[in-house]
Amino acid sequence: MARYTGNNKNGVKRKCGCCGENLYINKNNIDDAIYYDKKTYHSSCFINICQKRIANKRADVSAKWTWIYDHIDSIKKDTYSHLAVAIEQDEIFEFIKEAYDLTIIPTTVWQKLGNIYNGTFKGMSVGIPPSDLLDMWQRKIDMLNGIAKKNEVKGIHMQPEQRLSYDLSILVNKYDSYLRWKEKQKILEAEKETEKSQNIVSQSIGYTNVSKDSKADTDDISGLVDDIFG
Repeated sequence: MARYTGNNKNGVKRKCGCCGENLYINKNNIDDAIYYDKKTYHSSCFINICQKRIANKRADVSAKWTWIYDHIDSIKKDTYSHLAVAIEQDEIFEFIKEAYDLTIIPTTVWQKLGNIYNGTFKGMSVGIPPSDLLDMWQRKIDMLNGIAKKNEVKGIHMQPEQRLSYDLSILVNKYDSYLRWKEKQKILEAEKETEKSQNIVSQSIGYTNVSKDSKADTDDISGLVDDIFG
């Protein structure tokens, strides 16, 4: 995976299988790309290909590309699934550069990240998706910086590569608690939606009821959530 920044070239670099121009794909423009038959295209280029080959005089070629064109929505969904992971990995690259003040990330770190994604990192039984790793990392970078400062006070000075490996080990050990935290977040969101629905029903029949105990319960759960992913 190529990684580029600056000059409107943020995102994962791919070359269009039709026009040959480079695409820089990120979450903001992923809909402008099509991934099909192991090649990436501008969406407009791919549609042009479809239309030209549908008009082909050979019936088998026309039928094939008519089918492809008719299933373009499904191809776009597959494209998103294929490219989303690469984009998330690229976002981790950008985060590391900024958080650790690096321009080049050692190959050993990328190998370790790959092992974390697929669950082969030492002590892991399940892989961590790039999206979860990035979310954890962003939420815990202040804590990790604090640990690094404490280590320096103790005379433990780490090079950036060592610091990265050290921090990744901490994050891997936090993953179980992070998953519990995410589950609690889902519960809280579900409770909010239920409360919102109840308020709408109450208002429609001219009845309102503000429960202080309910708010207190929500605060207690929020506190518990903070403790779990501490």
